[in-house]
Amino acid sequence: MTDDEKLDWFRVINIAGEKLYDQELRNAIYTGPWLAAAKTWFSKTGAPAAAIGNKLLNGSPIRQDYLETALDWISGGKIEEYMRAHQHDQNANELWSYFQAVINWVTLTFPNYRKEMKGVAWGALYNRFKDVPQDTAKLEAEVSRLMQDEDVTKKSGIFDYVLSGNERALSIRAFTDNMKREAWERQSGICPVCIKKFAIEDMEADHIDPWHAGGRTIAANCQLLCKPDNRRKSGK
Repeated sequence: MTDDEKLDWFRVINIAGEKLYDQELRNAIYTGPWLAAAKTWFSKTGAPAAAIGNKLLNGSPIRQDYLETALDWISGGKIEEYMRAHQHDQNANELWSYFQAVINWVTLTFPNYRKEMKGVAWGALYNRFKDVPQDTAKLEAEVSRLMQDEDVTKKSGIFDYVLSGNERALSIRAFTDNMKREAWERQSGICPVCIKKFAIEDMEADHIDPWHAGGRTIAANCQLLCKPDNRRKSGK
């Protein structure tokens, strides 16, 4: 039986008694010197990982949340592959050094701590941007501005956005049904792109002035496009 098959089997039989979490199941498969070393860093009450990362990570060391998060970050989501490759290593120095590097990078890049920083996928951002020079003062000003923007409904996504420009990370506030109805009536159901008439359910709301250029999610800035035109625009 392969390791993957063992893990699947453990998940199937994990129905009685106290439920084990995914990382606890992985630990049962990939026992060895590497795991024992990793646990000293990540899996005990008062673990070093908790001492430096408790403001940035969710969960509990003793339920293996810190170990799982560090593994997810360093492996790009391929936790089992990483554990399999390192199972017989004599130490977990690589993982611990990496984790420290991520926490240090976050602290230097965003020195003004906010509670919304807890639970952000910092490892993925570190992997992408660790070698990109950052203007921390400019980042702080942008973070502060966005924290006050009522259109930004996912404040934790701000840190991704200011680094990557990924607007979807922010979950910009959607136009209400009343705003959409007002726009449809104002346009007489005509899509301003293809100049064809559509039922309201066949149209989607769009910012006339883009949000990133200062446009607000208000009725006056709402237009309805037919679904094909809106999705072509969104894909640009």
